[in-house]
Amino acid sequence: MNITTKILAAGIAVALAACGRPTQADVDQAARDRAAEVAKAGQDAQPSVDAANRDLAKAQQQGNAKVADAQASANNAIGKAATKQTKEQAKADYEVAIARADGDLSVALKKCGMQSAEVKSSCEQDANSAHDQALAAAKSNLDTTNQQVD
Repeated sequence: MNITTKILAAGIAVALAACGRPTQADVDQAARDRAAEVAKAGQDAQPSVDAANRDLAKAQQQGNAKVADAQASANNAIGKAATKQTKEQAKADYEVAIARADGDLSVALKKCGMQSAEVKSSCEQDANSAHDQALAAAKSNLDTTNQQVD
């Protein structure tokens, strides 16, 4: 073989070898292709992400509404229980005041019985008057409390 043929054969061998090897341009093109595929995948996935975000927001709103309803219901129940307790306490206080007034009347009338006849009648009237005032005050307190909680 002559030298020209040898050079030509070597050049063809180098050219063929270079065809099988990636170049920097090939690497750059692969990177661009990858970036384009990632961007397209992101665009393709975006409607699903948006729908999931809308579903999440809706679920949060519904959850918040349920929490608000539960709090309102609990506050209502607490209010009713507090009202009932206040009324029951007012009724108990009324009954205690009546018992106290009746007891005070009984004691006062016994004391009046120990008085002379001329003072006894006036004493009994005073005792009955004090009893009536105590009953009226107890009733007034009961009514006032019941009006305040209704």
